[in-house]
Amino acid sequence: MELGERSTLNLDHMASDRQILVVLGDGGVGKTSVAAALAASLALSGRRVLAVTVDPANRLKDSLGLSGTPGLEESVPLNRFGSVAPGGTLFAMVLDASSELDRLVARVAPSEEIRLRITGNVFYRKAAARMSGTHEYMAMERLLEALESGRYDLVILDTPPERHALDFLDAPDRLDRLLESDTLRLFVRASSSLSQSGLSALLGKGVLLRGIARFAGEETFLALLDFVMAFSPMFKGFRERAGRVKALLTSRRTATILVGRPEASAAHRLKQAADELTRRGLEPSVVLVNKVHSWPPPGCSIPSAAIIDDHALRDTLLAEPALQLEDRESLVRLAAQVQTMSREYRKQATADALCLQEIRTALSPITVAAIPMMRGEVRDLDGLATLVSYLNDAN
Repeated sequence: MELGERSTLNLDHMASDRQILVVLGDGGVGKTSVAAALAASLALSGRRVLAVTVDPANRLKDSLGLSGTPGLEESVPLNRFGSVAPGGTLFAMVLDASSELDRLVARVAPSEEIRLRITGNVFYRKAAARMSGTHEYMAMERLLEALESGRYDLVILDTPPERHALDFLDAPDRLDRLLESDTLRLFVRASSSLSQSGLSALLGKGVLLRGIARFAGEETFLALLDFVMAFSPMFKGFRERAGRVKALLTSRRTATILVGRPEASAAHRLKQAADELTRRGLEPSVVLVNKVHSWPPPGCSIPSAAIIDDHALRDTLLAEPALQLEDRESLVRLAAQVQTMSREYRKQATADALCLQEIRTALSPITVAAIPMMRGEVRDLDGLATLVSYLNDAN
């Protein structure tokens, strides 16, 4: 069975007026590799592209041959993937929350004294970069900085696995709600006039604060309070930038790409993810179904309807000079094993084609395109080049 009704994937058209491509998907579907292949393919067409990964596994680092230095925008040699249109460049970066937080503080702190007060704070050193949402917000900050620098036409974001990606996309709203919350504003107002020596006195001002101090420990509580006080002059700027990121994500300048694979309940999960994105104003532009067993396999010239004859295969193996060192019984056994593998592959290809059709029906009218199963995992530039060629074939 063929891959089913073909949907045309027009990458150039999809990215023509975009500044951001957000790639989302469950763990294990090849999302990070697909994001890297998308970046390479669009850079080949003449765009200046930055690929950013916030995936904890950091597989983008390996497939693009990066050093992995956090926050470093490293050049990727496009000539490994094919001919490059004039102006095309590809850079990639592995994002690390701690490094980005240091970088952000250095950029926005109004003075060196405040920067040192923040970075020297025990809460900052031990906990700030691991707080829920910090990684996501740092990615958004770096995204905005990259686009406003003018160095890139397009930023491609490889998000964490889908179960975390919605938190990633909600980061600007979550930051805005935090900075606008009555609790935080009251907290800052109550402490803004205190000196460092007066922080301890605040503990005696109310039962709630005494309770927090007992639960968290007085030293931790005072460190947190000092951290909030040092950061508070920058809250307005953070809110403004978060708002700009949110407006960018929900505008026509952003496209979202869902990546899945042909497996049980894939149509249902992808439809749920698409609906969640739509509710956030981020309707998916395309769904890429990766690792699809196709018949015939990529690079195979046999007719799609061909059935391998047992006797013909055995005779071919027996007549092959390179195999004459094997005895006849071993060759007959080898022929039987090849036949079994062929039947199993074709059976899987049939199942994948049916699953692909289910996904297309569930996601209609969103474009759904198939990427064939590769012979191995994408682990280096050569493997990524093969995936780029598969992706271009889907166009």
